[in-house]
Amino acid sequence: MSNASDYEQPPENTEQTETIPIVDLEPPPALPLPPPPEDDWGPIPENTNVDASRFSFSPHGIIPVILGIFSLLLLMLCGFFGYQYFQSVQESENKMKSLNQWIESLQNKKENFLQVQKALDRNKEILEWLRNKNEYITEALQELNAKQGDRCGPSVSHWVQYRDHCYHQTVEMVSWLECSDLCVSLNATFLKTERSRLMSIMKVLAANHTWLGLSYKEEDNQWQWEDGSLPSPGLNLPQPSLDFHGNCVYANVHTVGTDNCTMSSSCMCEKPVGAKNSENC
Repeated sequence: MSNASDYEQPPENTEQTETIPIVDLEPPPALPLPPPPEDDWGPIPENTNVDASRFSFSPHGIIPVILGIFSLLLLMLCGFFGYQYFQSVQESENKMKSLNQWIESLQNKKENFLQVQKALDRNKEILEWLRNKNEYITEALQELNAKQGDRCGPSVSHWVQYRDHCYHQTVEMVSWLECSDLCVSLNATFLKTERSRLMSIMKVLAANHTWLGLSYKEEDNQWQWEDGSLPSPGLNLPQPSLDFHGNCVYANVHTVGTDNCTMSSSCMCEKPVGAKNSENC
């Protein structure tokens, strides 16, 4: 059994109360709160402790920058292609100008060619007329010589008159050095005349490879007639040189050439009209 004293009620009225000390307890560490939903995101308050201006990102601010960069690039591209187009146009204009000048040059050459062709045609007509005239004159001379043969001697002596002289191609064939003596024996002289008259004489006589009184003089390095005079350029003799040493000049119907003076050929003699013929004529 328990004692009644153990369950003794405390006195109801007591002046002292028991105080229980309060211990400051540290709250448990707070867990990080989950981020709010994206729909609840809002602008960062201005009075936040973090300097948010360095980390702010606004789409409305960068779009004009991007557009400005694209505009600058587009402007640069336009300038580049514009310059290329201008260069291309300039080169095309230069090429077109050169082409027009070339075409104009061709047209001028064509006109000049046509003018030359017309001049050649006219000259051809004149040459043909002169040829016919020459043939007519030759025939007339032959007829005249046949009628007036007695002025140069009998026709059997083969003397032919041309203007104020009589001409004869010898039948005897001798060297050039012997022609002078042969012509003297015919009361004539070794032929000395210029090309215009010579060619007409050769046509009248129909002479071939007959000596003329013209030879190469080595001491003077010149072509000279027997009297020492120089021939006219109209004879078209080759340029004198030592290669022609011992050469003399002969004539055909249409040409004048040179050959060794020792070659045997006929001689061309001449005398004034009315001179007496030798008995050897």
